[in-house]
Amino acid sequence: MTEAQPKILIASDALRQRVAELAQQISADYEGRDLTIVCTLGGAVVFFADLVRQLTIPARHVYMGFSAYGGGGGKSGEARVYLDVAEPLEGRHVLVLDGTVISGRTPHYILELLQRRQPASLKFCTLLLKRGSLRAPLPLDYVGFEVPDEGFAVGYGMGQDPAHRWLPYIGTVSA
Repeated sequence: MTEAQPKILIASDALRQRVAELAQQISADYEGRDLTIVCTLGGAVVFFADLVRQLTIPARHVYMGFSAYGGGGGKSGEARVYLDVAEPLEGRHVLVLDGTVISGRTPHYILELLQRRQPASLKFCTLLLKRGSLRAPLPLDYVGFEVPDEGFAVGYGMGQDPAHRWLPYIGTVSA
C-alpha cells in the first residue's frame, strides 16, 4: 500500500522568499552585535542552512539536540537535551532557530536553559507556528509562517518519515 503524497501547505518559492525576508530582518536587527545562532537539531537544519547563507552579518553557529517529551508521545511534558551548546554564551546575543512550535513546551525549556548562561539577549525564531496549539508562554521574536493546527508538518527537513523530510516544500499528513 502506497502512502499518499502530503498536501502542499507552503510551496518552495514561498519558503525561499520568507527565509530571505527573515534573514534580512535578523541581519538588520543584529548589525554590529556579537551573534550566536543556536540550531535545534532535527527539524530546523534545512531552515538553518538556508537562513544563515543569506545573512549579511557574521554569526557563530552552534547546535543543540533534544528529544521532546522523553519519547512519551507528548504526554510527559519533558524535554531531554542530548547535545548541549559547547561554548559559553555569557554576554553574547543568542538567537535560537527551531523548525516548528506546537505546544511551546520544548522551546520554553530550551530558552530557560540558555537564559541561565547569561546571554546579553536571547531571542527565538521558528519557521512554523501552530498558534492554536501553543500551551506555554513563549517569546516568538521571528515567525516564518503560522500554519493550521491540522495534521503533521513534513518536508523541508521536518517529519518523522525520512521520505518526507527531504521534500522541497512543506506539506501536511494526517497526525
